[in-house]
Amino acid sequence: MRIKTKLNRFGRNSKKQKGFVNTPIYKGSTIIFDSFDKYLKDISDKNNESLYGLNSTPLSDNLEESIKKLYNCESVVSVSSGLSSISVTFLALLKSNDHILVTDSLYSPTREFINKHLVNFNISVDYYDPELPPKNLQKLIRKNTKLIFIESPGTATFDIQDIPEIVKIAKKNNIITIADNSWASFIYCNPFKLGVDIVIEAATKYINGHADILLGLIASNKKYSNQIRSTAKGYGINSGSDELYLSIRGLRTMMLRIEESQKNALILARYLNNHKLVSKVLHPAIKTHHNHKIWKRDFKGSSGLFGIEMKKKYSKIQLKKFFNKLKIFELGYSWGSYESLVTFPSLEERKINKYKGSIIRIHCGLEDIKDLILDMENALKALK
Repeated sequence: MRIKTKLNRFGRNSKKQKGFVNTPIYKGSTIIFDSFDKYLKDISDKNNESLYGLNSTPLSDNLEESIKKLYNCESVVSVSSGLSSISVTFLALLKSNDHILVTDSLYSPTREFINKHLVNFNISVDYYDPELPPKNLQKLIRKNTKLIFIESPGTATFDIQDIPEIVKIAKKNNIITIADNSWASFIYCNPFKLGVDIVIEAATKYINGHADILLGLIASNKKYSNQIRSTAKGYGINSGSDELYLSIRGLRTMMLRIEESQKNALILARYLNNHKLVSKVLHPAIKTHHNHKIWKRDFKGSSGLFGIEMKKKYSKIQLKKFFNKLKIFELGYSWGSYESLVTFPSLEERKINKYKGSIIRIHCGLEDIKDLILDMENALKALK
């Protein structure tokens, strides 16, 4: 089956659901045992998959099995948010005195979790430049380096990393590799095919696509699956029934939505690439992007999220004037839904900031692209 058909078919079985197309919502904590023998077997279960609502439901089983097939991996664990999919993975794999390497262009809450919480476990971190040639990563590796965390494209600046080369170095040094794949999802990139051990995806974004849930997914190979599931259970971090239901439903239209967002974003990015106030369009699918060739090699497409660097550094008052002119683009965190958004990310927390102009992050939703271009053009006039 091709991916559009998989998205339509995976995670549902009308024969088991009395003819209903969609898996019903299962709510509750208690699951009744069929027999005393099954109860005794559950008590002795060494895989920590006890019969209890925290561990699994038909909804979580359906979603996890669907994503497992779409990534062609060994295991998927659903948790309460994209951030929890990252924190659970770190907590599952790391121990005191371990060292990690993390891209400097990562999701800000991930950095906050590392700097404010993970360090309390006596875990040290080095943030590496996403534009660093992979061979130079070897110099940052220590004897106690346990994992490398990759986000490609990177948050705000959309840097593309050479994942196969990073993986090659990691494997040589027996280091785990983790990739946040929320931008491309399984539709446009499969990091497992590039050699990565664990893939993180925020179902909050394109899988759900309607800005009304928080859900994270941890996909892994068999080596780490039990550790990850056990940690999620141990911390009580599970996924809600409504969130699971809406994520499964989101799979049905996901391809249509991400394709439309991709199309809108590419048209707007190319338009802005020629705008006199814009210094650089930060979109890996645009030929002027410095790592466009790597993106083209490893990705099948792009999503609706990209950024622009302005030729000048604008004040907050000037950026407020820009925002106040917008009528369709709204100001809000997250992305991947039907609505178009802007944010104004600060790069102050980064170790290396090579950008001199203001950065504007843009997500193109499902509105008419002509309206989006006119809206952006009208707002940019406020910066002249």
